[in-house]
Amino acid sequence: MKRITILAAVLLTSATLFAQSLEITPLFGYTFAGKVDNYGRSIDVKDDILYGGILSVEFASLTYAEFSYERNDTRVVTRLDRFDLAVEHYQVGVLRELKEGKVTPFTKVSLGTSRYVQKVGNADAIWLFSAGIGAGAKVFFNERIGLRLFTNLMLPMEYDGLGFSCGIGTGGSGCGGGVTFNVPLVHWDLGAGLIIKLPQ
Repeated sequence: MKRITILAAVLLTSATLFAQSLEITPLFGYTFAGKVDNYGRSIDVKDDILYGGILSVEFASLTYAEFSYERNDTRVVTRLDRFDLAVEHYQVGVLRELKEGKVTPFTKVSLGTSRYVQKVGNADAIWLFSAGIGAGAKVFFNERIGLRLFTNLMLPMEYDGLGFSCGIGTGGSGCGGGVTFNVPLVHWDLGAGLIIKLPQ
């Protein structure tokens, strides 16, 4: 966690030095999670409210670097147990506005990490690499205040394995390799945020 905080601080400091525009956006919405089968055991993660925030740094025309945090406090139900779970997503991404104006549609992609921790007991937190894709629109009421409407898919990934092989044949020799990941659960977010654009 300390490494993530330090990396985010370095990226944030570097980006703000060259920023054309800064936006701070508190978020509120709802997350749809669903069920996942894990080694024969069905795990039902309940849908729940999400909250968080985004810092957006415009580094090129219509293009922003984004640093985001989202959290939802939910409940997990299995055949034998049920417990409260906190889910957090830490992401660094790029948002691209599709046009200028009071209503600005956008798309975005992000990479980062997701943290799952049982809220009661001494269970260790589970950290997974995660990626996000999203779309939405910004609606500005004036030069400084606006509304951000968004939908987002958050994709936590489990490492499945690493493969590497070499071979020799009549056509020559060659080697290949690959890393495989499994997406255990997809989080679908819907929500809105209040955009506060800071003067430069």
